[in-house]
Amino acid sequence: MKKILSIALVIISMTSYGQKFAVTPNGLKNAENNEKSYVVIEIEGMTAKQLFDNAVKYVNKNYKNPEEVIKGKTDGEYLKFDTYVPELLFIKNGGIKQFFSAKYTTKISFKDGKVKYEIIGLEMNHVENNMTLYFTGGGLDWMIYNKKGALKRPEAKTDIENYFNSEIDKIIESLQGKTEEDSW
Repeated sequence: MKKILSIALVIISMTSYGQKFAVTPNGLKNAENNEKSYVVIEIEGMTAKQLFDNAVKYVNKNYKNPEEVIKGKTDGEYLKFDTYVPELLFIKNGGIKQFFSAKYTTKISFKDGKVKYEIIGLEMNHVENNMTLYFTGGGLDWMIYNKKGALKRPEAKTDIENYFNSEIDKIIESLQGKTEEDSW
């Protein structure tokens, strides 16, 4: 009986937490609805205050200087924090790996039983020079999609999606109150 309940919980959690991001010519969008630049994560049985507290714990645990990265918060309503990723991805150019870093702000809004998770202000820059990686465009800088919307860098698209969707998975665990310390 315990195994059946565990399997049912896994299946429910997989369908409930299936919200993911996709890289589009218009930026990072909800994979299920490209009109939305956010995902909604449902966490049954938790109040907005509990979810907020768990998100603050996540930032405190995972950031070297949490007081510096938190850019705004209202207890139980929203949390906004900055992230820097020194090597988000690389693009091969003439056999040479060109590394790109990322800076972005995460904004999380809370309601009882759910959170709105959004990435705002995403900038991806070449590690060694001032070149920028854009979702779409042309000219001298790098782009994932060309001006006509055709995918030019599928590896970059996949790397960005994998990174941000992995971040969603991490925040879901934290919002649920699950931590590695629980298993000691």
